[in-house]
Amino acid sequence: MHNHEYLSYLEHKEELVNNLEFSALPVVHIAFGVNNAYARGMGITIFSVLENNPDLAFHIHIFGSGLDQKSKSLLLELAANHPLAMTCYVFQESAFTDLPLMGRYPQAIYYRLFTPYILSDVTSKLLYLDADTLCIGSYKALSELDISKFTLAAVNDTGRARNKLCPKLGLESGNYFNSGFLYINVPLWTEKMTTERIIQTLSVHGEVLNFPDQDALNITLEHEVMLLPKKYNFICDIILNKVGKKIAIPQDTVLIHYTGKCKPWHLWGTGELAAIYDQYYERSPWKSTPHDMPVSYKEMKRYAQALWHKGQYGSSLYWTFKYMNYKLFRAKVL
Repeated sequence: MHNHEYLSYLEHKEELVNNLEFSALPVVHIAFGVNNAYARGMGITIFSVLENNPDLAFHIHIFGSGLDQKSKSLLLELAANHPLAMTCYVFQESAFTDLPLMGRYPQAIYYRLFTPYILSDVTSKLLYLDADTLCIGSYKALSELDISKFTLAAVNDTGRARNKLCPKLGLESGNYFNSGFLYINVPLWTEKMTTERIIQTLSVHGEVLNFPDQDALNITLEHEVMLLPKKYNFICDIILNKVGKKIAIPQDTVLIHYTGKCKPWHLWGTGELAAIYDQYYERSPWKSTPHDMPVSYKEMKRYAQALWHKGQYGSSLYWTFKYMNYKLFRAKVL
């Protein structure tokens, strides 16, 4: 399938803003694959990128099921003081119906796989980021990195993940990269028909993969990836049974990746890692959007633990009672 034919997968394309013509700075292209529920996380990620990269301009490409007007308005505020372009791409509902379903995973897992084709006439290098990441350093050196001999550049996952998944997936290199940060060589990706190869891998192995798109990327591109230092995708888990545990963030860290179910915009996601995130959240256009309240009894328990750790004993006991009540009686959360 020729690159331009993938444009037919799109229902529509919308340019939110483009003031790049007024800037002489080099442009870095960043893609996200999100629905509206993750617009806030993506927005704060973009805000953090802009704050730490005054010597670069950015074109943000947002792939997904569409954003509501409030999300678009908040995103537009980011362009007030920065050289920035933002374009939204909405896929047709039928775009991926012929592709294999991966258990509980939505078809949105395919978004990142098609971005290089759709943007092949726009840029030769594309940075894909998950919306649960936070930039705290400069992308200048990365933007100048030569990846011409590799299909993409990425960062190894944690040692625990590699030890578990490399034998299972048959990865002889001992490497297993995390797909929340992908620096894609667009011409080589399309030349090697990488998306088609990954889909073939999913078709053959999909039912036994724990993390379908990430596992398939690793199987397909094991010998085509440039491994970068972990500073470009520093993986952290802020789940609250680890509250109080000190996590050293290296001074040269460029990107923090909040993996796991607990995110820094969750009220029960407190601690020093969440505090770093909140420094950006409180200065961003989303500062008046409150953090998410606990809903499940597990979230209530973690929130109670976090409050106790912070010395808010009365509030902690209140949420402990709600946790026990909901767990034992499945009472509705008011």
